[in-house]
Amino acid sequence: MPFRGHEGQPLARLDDPLARFFELEAAFDADRGFFGDHVPLRLVAVNLVLTPGEPAEIATEVRAAAEELRRLLPLMSHVLPSIQLLIAAVLYQRGDHPAAFIAELERVRQIMRKLGLRRREAYEAVAILALRIRNDRAPISDQQLERLRDIYEQMKRHHWWLTGPEDYPACAFLVGQRDRSPEDIGRRANTIYEGLRKAAGLWRGDPLQMASNMLALSPLEPDELVERFRLLAVALDQAGVRIWQAEYDEVAVLCFLARPTERIVETVTGYRDAIRERLRWADRSTAFGLAANLAFVRLVGHDPELGALADAKMLLDMQTVIAARQAAAAT
Repeated sequence: MPFRGHEGQPLARLDDPLARFFELEAAFDADRGFFGDHVPLRLVAVNLVLTPGEPAEIATEVRAAAEELRRLLPLMSHVLPSIQLLIAAVLYQRGDHPAAFIAELERVRQIMRKLGLRRREAYEAVAILALRIRNDRAPISDQQLERLRDIYEQMKRHHWWLTGPEDYPACAFLVGQRDRSPEDIGRRANTIYEGLRKAAGLWRGDPLQMASNMLALSPLEPDELVERFRLLAVALDQAGVRIWQAEYDEVAVLCFLARPTERIVETVTGYRDAIRERLRWADRSTAFGLAANLAFVRLVGHDPELGALADAKMLLDMQTVIAARQAAAAT
């Protein structure tokens, strides 16, 4: 869900993001291979919908960047090829370079160790990419990393059994809330968590924590965010979209759209149906996730105030892919 070009310049509004998505999806799928992973390709295609250029050329350049990342990472790296491709897409979109990112990754990971943050290579990479995006490629400071650590500790204070390195990416984006202390951010995220659990009947767990952390990026009060989520979930359910744990973060991102609930639901369900008809492999959850991303692009366009959310959603999607791939490897 990009909102900027390679050098931060706004792009022309795209009236039909679905058609552009299908073009990019086909370009990336052409080189997937028989055993290739569908999911990261679709997330890359969604992320690059507003990026100018011919789909085939974009696919070629992103794959070249992913190959360079693979070459630069350690031989036994836990940053899997699917995540390398997603990182490469973000670097391509930003006009960043794999070698520069890897150099910053290695430098910052050493600081994270000194600060006592637990080692988990894949989540560290996503968090460092998040901070690099917010810094517009400038070096990440010790102060930013200390703030990330402090926010992480506050999250653990409220949910010690849930909070782990998989929350580093969310903490990285919350670092930018300079008008709030880490204690305030932790309390706020927990208030949203408990509000969603009670008012919207959501299940406890990591998906709810991820959705709560995403909603904490909003300037709105927790009770407003909880009610917005509840209304959207009810409307989606009435439209035949059941909201399970896998969909919590998608509904959370839709909460940021200042549009009537009916219009949001109509747009999402329309895209979902078109995706399932065109891409037969897409299951219910995947089609809804892609549709929510495209609805965000269609209804918001280039609202600069939501640029940070667009960045956060893409990188938190990476987190979901990491968790799924690690679970599959463990079975």
